Amino acid sequence: MRVLLYTLFCLSLTPSQVNAEARCLLYKQAVAKAHHSYFGLDYPTHFGLGQLEAESGCRDVVSKDGFGSSTPAQITYSMWNKQFAKAGLTSAHWTTQQAYIMKQAHDTNPYQKLWVTYQVYNGGVWVKKEIAAASVVDWSKARDQCTRGYTTYKSGQKVSNCDVNYEYSVLVFKYGNRYGSTASGKYQYW
Repeated sequence: MRVLLYTLFCLSLTPSQVNAEARCLLYKQAVAKAHHSYFGLDYPTHFGLGQLEAESGCRDVVSKDGFGSSTPAQITYSMWNKQFAKAGLTSAHWTTQQAYIMKQAHDTNPYQKLWVTYQVYNGGVWVKKEIAAASVVDWSKARDQCTRGYTTYKSGQKVSNCDVNYEYSVLVFKYGNRYGSTASGKYQYW
């Protein structure tokens, strides 16, 4: 009964009226359905919610990254529209597009560790080159190989691309654990 009342309460609020965790829970079913359709029922979809929290705090915003990333998944449509059109996803919900991008990232991840897949989603294939340079699939050792430089935002803020991408997989894991168990036989995070 308590869960039902909480769910009804959350559904009565707009996503901007609640904290990040409550906002993310509003997307739980849609994220699970989309990820299950691409990865199967054993995929740990709680990391998809953790990803939304890491990306945007589960807010439907346009990023200040200069690339026009939008939706809670921070999809850069200028980069993905052609692939979405080819896959018939131009009118798909952004949660389906998020899962599609994740599946593309995972299919190109020879290590099959989810931390790598999430970092590919966030920062491209650099992480695979860093793992190769480290000669081991180890987050810390791959991080030691990172030399990606910095991004300077219009505000003048300068951030390390290595810090951003390597912190991302840690945040997805941390936030994802709020929404479910980390146990998954087929899909290992670390």
